Amino acid sequence: MPKITGPKITEPKITGVPLRPQSRVDRRVQELRARVLEAASELFETNGIEATKLDDICLAADVAKRTLFNHFPAKADIVGALAREAISQLVIRIDNARVSGKTTRARLALLFAAMGEYTTEQGPVHRESVGAFFQAAHGTADGAEGGIRISEALLALLVEGGTKELPRGCKPETFAELILGSIYCTTLEWIHREDYDVDAHLQDMSKLLTGMLRKP
Repeated sequence: MPKITGPKITEPKITGVPLRPQSRVDRRVQELRARVLEAASELFETNGIEATKLDDICLAADVAKRTLFNHFPAKADIVGALAREAISQLVIRIDNARVSGKTTRARLALLFAAMGEYTTEQGPVHRESVGAFFQAAHGTADGAEGGIRISEALLALLVEGGTKELPRGCKPETFAELILGSIYCTTLEWIHREDYDVDAHLQDMSKLLTGMLRKP
């Protein structure tokens, strides 16, 4: 999966709750799953999801097929896991924009710029992968949870700047829905249209949304 650069987002520390140390078995399971997902992601990027077989993933990850089935019974399970990772990457971009920008306008501009830089680097095969991830991330319990995570991250970005920049009478929750809708629409157009200039459209979306804001 692509690496995201930017300010480090630290997880909140949980105090008063002793953390159970990972066992050797837990570490081995996590390492195996990470190896499988990394191999699958690279193969999907190169060959596309449909053309990639489970045997190809086993070979690239150096994992026996029976072992793979214990963790991922079908290729759809691998796609679903990568879809959850893609959601996490989007949440990271939103959080990076939140901590880097000084105003809501600046934060939104940073977010859409980061998304534009990422999408313009990808090719047609990656669009197929994103389309499959998008489909896997909707209509399921995991998908609903992922949507909530993105909505909460966008809401946190807006709350960071308070309500003074938001359009009059507009709640942060409502404006967060506008942002999320623009991201979804742009992503879907990019997935299905080879001639779609996603960077230009993201810039237009950024200008439209930031133009709706009031000066702080």
